[in-house]
Amino acid sequence: MERKQLLLKQLIILSIPEKSAKKVTFHPQRNLITGENDVGKSSIIKSIYHSLGADVHFDNVWKKADAISLLTFSYSNEDYMILRSRDHFGLFDIQGNLIQSFDSIIKGLSPYFAKLFNNKLQLKQSQTNQRIPASPAIQFLPFYIDQDKSWTKPWDSFEGLGVFGGFKRDLINFVTGIRPNEYFLLSEQIDQLSAKLIILKNESGALISAKKAVEKHMPKATFDIDIRAFKKDIDRLLVKLEALKNKENKYRKNLIKQKNKEVFIDNEINLVSKTIREINKDYDHSLNELDCEITCPTCNATYENSMVSRFGLLKDIDTCRSLLSDYLEDKKKIAKEVVKLESQLNLQIAKVREITSLLDEKKGKVRLKDLIQNESSKQVKEIFNRSHSNYSIQIDEVEEKKSGLEADRSKLNNKERKDSIISSFNAFIDLFLIKLNVHTLNSDGFSDIPLSVRSQGSDTPRALLAYYYAILFTSKEFTSLPLFPLVIDSPNQQDQDATNRNKIIKFIFENTPDDYQLILGTVDLHGVEYDGHNISPATKLKLLDNDEFEESYNMVSPLLDRLQASLVAGK
Repeated sequence: MERKQLLLKQLIILSIPEKSAKKVTFHPQRNLITGENDVGKSSIIKSIYHSLGADVHFDNVWKKADAISLLTFSYSNEDYMILRSRDHFGLFDIQGNLIQSFDSIIKGLSPYFAKLFNNKLQLKQSQTNQRIPASPAIQFLPFYIDQDKSWTKPWDSFEGLGVFGGFKRDLINFVTGIRPNEYFLLSEQIDQLSAKLIILKNESGALISAKKAVEKHMPKATFDIDIRAFKKDIDRLLVKLEALKNKENKYRKNLIKQKNKEVFIDNEINLVSKTIREINKDYDHSLNELDCEITCPTCNATYENSMVSRFGLLKDIDTCRSLLSDYLEDKKKIAKEVVKLESQLNLQIAKVREITSLLDEKKGKVRLKDLIQNESSKQVKEIFNRSHSNYSIQIDEVEEKKSGLEADRSKLNNKERKDSIISSFNAFIDLFLIKLNVHTLNSDGFSDIPLSVRSQGSDTPRALLAYYYAILFTSKEFTSLPLFPLVIDSPNQQDQDATNRNKIIKFIFENTPDDYQLILGTVDLHGVEYDGHNISPATKLKLLDNDEFEESYNMVSPLLDRLQASLVAGK
């Protein structure tokens, strides 16, 4: 099967508050990140996935750096750059043109990547129980072995996986080919039809109940009206109407207040954006006209064009960018409140309209009471019957369509294919367990691909490594899913002896397929020879370097400006 490949090319991590940066270049096949503990090997690896929207655990020291990351990668022979600043993402082509900006992972980045990678996996969201596209964390999960969790418990490398309930079985079936792309596409359509059926049946049931209630009170002949009872009903409705209108006015006032806040934030965003553009012009002008003087864009004061003045301009623009990020986040919060208040206001308006309609109906009965004939009851019954018949037709159509899709999905649950996949997985894991010197576990009893494997003591990390590679090889044999980079962090776990440390490193180098890009982070190679690309951070507790700041800043800052401008325009 032809499979498209995703290759990591370059990672830039930039901390504007600390005026430091790190640039890392990756080889398309083998990459070794090596060095002592606490030099930042795992931070490099985690920043790759952080850039792609798969959230990882960073310590408080790293969070304080407020790092911006820029990851260059290729997919299907097309080069891209993705910039992440806090929870804002910008996808660019290699020339720096913005393709699309995102301010949400679940609602923005997830469906975009799902379409880009042709990933039809749909998972049920825990809160809504609705199927949505798999997040980047889910999409990259089978290819990342994290140093913190993956060596004791699989399928847990990223943060925020709880947004999907019980995703592991669906993911294993998807990545191994037991349930292909088409299965999950059909599942999404079936779920949509099931939800539609529930609505139609509820509405049909409510209609039947309403019909029975109306028939109980429907007069057999021309009816008369009790004036005193009528007046009492009118008075009750007027009291209720007044209370509803008071509540409507309260929501309207709150909405106006939030709208005013929104206008204020918009003005501030426009002002800060304009200031950024003006300072950029002044900075470019100061670089081209070294003998001129610089005029401050805010106070119109004139300063000598010196290195100090130019650094002052850079500091001003960084302050403005940070302020702009804060305003954009405030804007999102206000927008959510506006949507909430508008929904509440519309609900109150509907209730007022309903009460007003009832009042009109009550008054109309007085005016039309002498004109109402026995025929009216027949017309009401006919309307109910016609509506119920329409619901029955719709329900039959939806159930027929749903049954057809379920039949198509059942064909994809081919038992022979599933047995073949499980058999291959068992053969792979048995082979890899032997290679990794694990003799306390085998595939006996695996009638399905397990959610995890467990062995004894220091055998457990090696058993899990065999498990991960068995999944990888099974996926390679039975699916056409994209070839994502295989990233392995700190495989020497639980005090492996010298022989097993050597076997682990040797196994990774010898058994990673050539068409997968490999990134391995480890303290040392434990005697295994390696002459490939080596990334070697060396400074304890300080991955980012002040000397790399200026070059990285000049590359990242124009892209950050384009991302923020796009977010402002779409506010």
